[in-house]
Amino acid sequence: MKVTFVYPDFFQYADGSFMPEGRIYLGIAYLSAVLKQAGHQTSLVHVVAPPEREEFLDRIKTESPDLVGLSSTTHMFRHASRWASWLREEQDIATVCGGVHPTIAPEEVIDTPGIDIACVGEAEEAMVELCDSLEEGRDPSSIPGLWLRRRGDLIRNPARPLLTDLDSLPFPDRSIFDPSLFCDDQHPRGTLMASRGCPFNCSYCSNHAQKSVYPNPKEYVRLRSPENVVEEIEHMVAADERIEFIRFDDDILTMDREWLGRLSELYRDRVGMPFICNSRVNFIDRELARTLADMGCRVVCMGIESGNPWLRERVLNRHMSNERIVEAFALCREAGMKTVSTNMVGLPLEDTSMVLDTIKLNARCHPDTIQVSTFIPYPGTELFKLCEERSLIEGERVDSIFEGRSPLKQEEDGWEPGAVKANFHTLAYTYGWLDSRKDSTLSRLAGRVLDTLVLGKRFPSSVRRRLFDLLTRWACSRFHPEWIKY
Repeated sequence: MKVTFVYPDFFQYADGSFMPEGRIYLGIAYLSAVLKQAGHQTSLVHVVAPPEREEFLDRIKTESPDLVGLSSTTHMFRHASRWASWLREEQDIATVCGGVHPTIAPEEVIDTPGIDIACVGEAEEAMVELCDSLEEGRDPSSIPGLWLRRRGDLIRNPARPLLTDLDSLPFPDRSIFDPSLFCDDQHPRGTLMASRGCPFNCSYCSNHAQKSVYPNPKEYVRLRSPENVVEEIEHMVAADERIEFIRFDDDILTMDREWLGRLSELYRDRVGMPFICNSRVNFIDRELARTLADMGCRVVCMGIESGNPWLRERVLNRHMSNERIVEAFALCREAGMKTVSTNMVGLPLEDTSMVLDTIKLNARCHPDTIQVSTFIPYPGTELFKLCEERSLIEGERVDSIFEGRSPLKQEEDGWEPGAVKANFHTLAYTYGWLDSRKDSTLSRLAGRVLDTLVLGKRFPSSVRRRLFDLLTRWACSRFHPEWIKY
């Protein structure tokens, strides 16, 4: 069998313009590797710009596949579904759709014209069994993990158990990706995952929705052996001399302190390259920060998400104090690492004062780079259910969490919500500058004045708006923080 994967890798905005991403996607790379290991052939149509209909169909026709494999997140499904309909109209090729969205919204996917099969859960074993069955002329309708229709009936096969021995998988097949389609900052980066899964159940994240589909959800978090991880890095670096640093794409690299210690020793001895990773403030203490720094970590990415304790704990299901968050960022800086904070705005039940709380907590943390995204409700998540219960969802899905558009109703009037979100970075660096001078009476007074410009409803709105605009223009010209490509 020949399988041609299709990977949408761009953001398209409301005005029709787009931004190419151009990154390696390890999910498809793993599927290609296991299929080749099983004797099948693979290719990839890496879509980094919105294609015209005939252009897309010609690309698929050129590959001449027996099966088309669409991989899709919730954001990208509007593109994947359109391409599937094009294929159904013009070419008689079976189409399977896998990825996060078919796992958390399989009904929507299998009801989409042009999609014959939805793959629920991890797809390595299911794809091999599907291709073997099709090649041998057997009926694939009983394969675990696949949803499909037979004679008008929808067959919902349960997800396969999670694969617990990640070392048994071949290394991802990076050869199907064309480096000429990568964005510039991808070339010096060697990307891999040392684990799968996350132990936490943040209400906005798809992890808990994905976890719930498996018969063995307690096995959701799995670690590869440090030896296997380092061997892949050596293999990856030997194959691409452009790699200058490593990007661990794990949700959290620091979940298991003993495992990290073993990985650290091997990494220092056999790799010795700088790297970037994701962590969580709950895990960071002085000893772990030093372990990461000694291993070669240069940048740690950690989520703040909301600086309002009530919203963070009760709505987002993230259990950590403001003080613990500030301490974790400080310990990383103390160890000589740069930090990236991730934050969300546009959350349900959030008001402008809560957005300001997030801005001011970033100011106390002094991250080197601040990432701000707009909340998007993902099907199957607890926060999606809350949005549905309160009838908050009214807009269409968007391609990117960084676009600034939200499908939720705007519940606050006035200029403040939009202006504060649009000036998140400028305000955070301004409050941060004031925080670094917090012993000064003048700085404390300036902070209270800034609060009043945003929240002081007793003062005329038009006056506050003019002063706010003057201040943010001044601050924007003054603060030029480094943007870390992470």
